Amino acid sequence: MKIQLTLCAVALALLGTSAGYGQDDANQDVNWAYASFFGTGWYKISDTREVFVIRAAPRWTIGEAGFDDEGKRTFDYTLRVPVTLGLARFDFDDIPGIVDPDNVSTLSVGFSADINIPVTERFSLRPIAEIGYGAILGESARAWTWRTELRSRYRFEVGKLDWAFLAGIGVTGFEPNEGDSDDFSYASLATEVAQPIRWLSTQDRQTMLYWHLGYMDFIDEIEFSSVTSRDYSVANYWQFGLAIGRREAPIKIWFLEFDRLGLGYKYSDTGRLRGISFVFRSIYDL
Repeated sequence: MKIQLTLCAVALALLGTSAGYGQDDANQDVNWAYASFFGTGWYKISDTREVFVIRAAPRWTIGEAGFDDEGKRTFDYTLRVPVTLGLARFDFDDIPGIVDPDNVSTLSVGFSADINIPVTERFSLRPIAEIGYGAILGESARAWTWRTELRSRYRFEVGKLDWAFLAGIGVTGFEPNEGDSDDFSYASLATEVAQPIRWLSTQDRQTMLYWHLGYMDFIDEIEFSSVTSRDYSVANYWQFGLAIGRREAPIKIWFLEFDRLGLGYKYSDTGRLRGISFVFRSIYDL
């Protein structure tokens, strides 16, 4: 059993509560289910909404996916318990204000499980299921959330480059204690490339440059309410990212482990969704 704890600084515009905005003012745009899609970083919706979230996700991985010496297929199973705190503000010029308990506006706890299934030496599948519960602190709004997804990955080598083509399809939803429930479907395509960095590598440790390009399509357009009376819809977004990591071992910082460290940028065709995100691992393993 391998245990990893990943601590993420996340900014999700769609979780949207800010200091001074109540549930009615936000037009009930707090949709906990949407948090799974945008990962770690900072996001903004049409210059009207930005919210910051800190997320700690302990993960336990059991087994190792692949094929043994007899050609028998083996699997790995990953369990996660994400705990997410939404911050009303995030200002590096006011560090005490960031850690002030009064700055915490939302809280959610979840549980997810997935299995990595090697179909062939190069092609694998990963079904995922997740459930969570969230609340706006100081208000009556609560919501159960759920998500199910199927991801696939095909890996191959071209020269010294390691390539991977990825695809995914899923559905997510939420069941609030007040108001109507909702859900939407999505599909994604992406490619990832890993390239050795010679001048940062040694004989015992190879440093890699990772980059990815991906596209996410919301089969049902997502509508976000701003602090104004206008609603904004997002049908898709592109993402590009760069990261550095080690081929055979994770990066360790204190008790935290990361497969890679880098930054990504997400941008919708309409320009209404954009953001800078952190990259800690492959899209396939998120």
